Amino acid sequence: MKMVSTAQYLDRIGFGGDARSQDLALLGALQIAHLVAVPFENIDVFRRTGVTTDLEWSLPKVVERRRGGWCFELNGAFGWLLRELGYAVDYVSCQVFGPDGWGPPLDHCALVVHLDGERWFVDVGFGDCCMVPLQMVGGEQAAVPRDVRLTIDSDRFRMEERSLDGTWHDSLQGRFEPQALADFTPRSDYLQTEPGLAWTEKPFATRATAGDGSRVTLRNGVFRVRQGRGAFVDTPVADEQFEALLFEHFQL
Repeated sequence: MKMVSTAQYLDRIGFGGDARSQDLALLGALQIAHLVAVPFENIDVFRRTGVTTDLEWSLPKVVERRRGGWCFELNGAFGWLLRELGYAVDYVSCQVFGPDGWGPPLDHCALVVHLDGERWFVDVGFGDCCMVPLQMVGGEQAAVPRDVRLTIDSDRFRMEERSLDGTWHDSLQGRFEPQALADFTPRSDYLQTEPGLAWTEKPFATRATAGDGSRVTLRNGVFRVRQGRGAFVDTPVADEQFEALLFEHFQL
């Protein structure tokens, strides 16, 4: 396996600080840097390239090809980086709450970091996701771009997010049991091959533009911009504008 170096990865995410401390401050800084530099995008899935959950695929894609990806790639690669820097990291299985209720187990790959006897939820592969490490304790937590509320049981957790109108809505639930990246392969294969799923029918890209929650998102027909924790402002996008905007804002 041709491995990238931690120095290459840190350069990819534009992190020029000291990465030797293995503390919460560094973890948070790395998470924000990753979310700003590396987009959540489905271009390879949309083009039927055939993505995998293997680090042999995701590390060169993210670091050398300077691409983005979806959760299995992005959290897979970021988990590798954190482990290389000395953090204790688990890949964990999550279910996503959608229009039809909860999705299946292994629908989303996230990270749980063990630090000074505490567990911290970290995610760089869920699109418009929480930008800060979340301590895995029950109750409400101030977060960016939305506050969160966690319910913690002995072996599982559930996350809710607060909308702009103040109401809470389900987001993710998962289990603390560590998973191998290969455990997510069947779900990854399904999501990129099953007919009619949005992953393969509509190209998109999104990334944070600052640590305050600002974000840009490009989908077929619309370009969305958010400043801080505010509401998105949408601009219509003609088909012939898509590729230019994709390069301008995501270098894809």
